[in-house]
Amino acid sequence: MKTIITYILTCLSVVAAGTNDVQIVTATDTHTQPGILITLDTFTRGGQTNLVRDIRTKDGALTIRNQRFYHDGVQIGGYITYPTTSFSYSVAGAPYSMSFQYDASNHIRAGVVTSNFMILEAFGCTNGVFYSEDSALTQRAASLSERAAGLSR
Repeated sequence: MKTIITYILTCLSVVAAGTNDVQIVTATDTHTQPGILITLDTFTRGGQTNLVRDIRTKDGALTIRNQRFYHDGVQIGGYITYPTTSFSYSVAGAPYSMSFQYDASNHIRAGVVTSNFMILEAFGCTNGVFYSEDSALTQRAASLSERAAGLSR
């Protein structure tokens, strides 16, 4: 069962990455906490970490999913999910802001890292699992946010 879960989680990472410039390294561990499968996915763009997912399951069921967001080597915030609740947080004193988008049913859909209303990093989300968007999408979003703010390039 643990092998199947590991395979599925690894495939999710590959599908989320698509053909973009984001690199993903996945590590699993079952020895740190006996009975708990720990999957650690580290997403990098241009050599900089921008997302770390720490997913822990027991007998195939989620115990905790901790997703931490970064920009320029600084943690900006996170999104933590337990079996019955989730919450987001921002890191005090971080030089950037973290925002999340929810759909009409209050399900998390996306996240962005911004500075002065400019989008620096974009993250998609499927079933509560975040992934780094490719640079092309992030650049398009940044361009749109510049126009919306009345700035020109």
